[in-house]
Amino acid sequence: INPLFALIFCGFLNLTTSRINFLIFTFMFALSYALLFYLKDYSQILYQMRGIAGNLYTTDIGFVINTFNDINNISWFGIVDRFITNPNGNEPLFWLYVKTANILLFGNASIFVFFHYFVMFVLIAFLGKIVDNKKFVIIVTCILLSNFTTLSNLYEVWRQTIAFLLFFIGIFLFEAREQKWLPRIIIYSTVLVHISMIIPIVFYEVFVFFT
Repeated sequence: INPLFALIFCGFLNLTTSRINFLIFTFMFALSYALLFYLKDYSQILYQMRGIAGNLYTTDIGFVINTFNDINNISWFGIVDRFITNPNGNEPLFWLYVKTANILLFGNASIFVFFHYFVMFVLIAFLGKIVDNKKFVIIVTCILLSNFTTLSNLYEVWRQTIAFLLFFIGIFLFEAREQKWLPRIIIYSTVLVHISMIIPIVFYEVFVFFT
C-alpha cells in the first residue's frame, strides 16, 4: 500500500480519536516514507541535472553523497576550518553529521541515503507533535500535502530541507516552552546546516521583536 494513502487514512482516524501512539506512528511513518524514497531511481538526479536555461548543475543529493564518500579525507577540525574560509556549501554542523554517519555506517553510501530519509521524516513527525500534541497525524499530513515541492525537496534538496525542519521545530518549541534558550540554540544552529537560513532567522527575530 502506498504510504501516502495510509497517512491520509490515519489523518482521518486522528480526527475522531487522539489515541494514536506517537512512537509507533513515528517509526512506521519514517520507515515507510524512507523506504519509498530510498527505492526510487536516482540515476537522473544523483550527479547533475539540466536547468531551465540548459545549463548543467550539481544536485544537492549528488553533492552530499559525493562528499559522504570523500569525507574521511577531511579532518574534524578541517570541516570547521573550511567553513571559516569559505562558508558557502561548507556548513559545519551538517558535514559533522555526515562524517559521523560515515563512521557509524562504515562508509556505506546506500545505507546513508536510507538513514538520512529516515531522520528527515522523524523530524517531520516530531514537528507535528510539537504543533499539536493530540492531532499530530493531521499536522504531519498537512505538512506533506501542503505543497508539491515539499515531497520534491525531501527527495533531493537535503541540506536546506533539514535546516528548515530544524528551524520550524525551534520556532514552535520557542512558543511552547517557558525557557527559551534551547529553542534559540536550535534556531540559530540552522545557519550551520545551511547558510541561507540567516534570512528567515532575521525575519523571525524582527517579528518576535515587534510582537
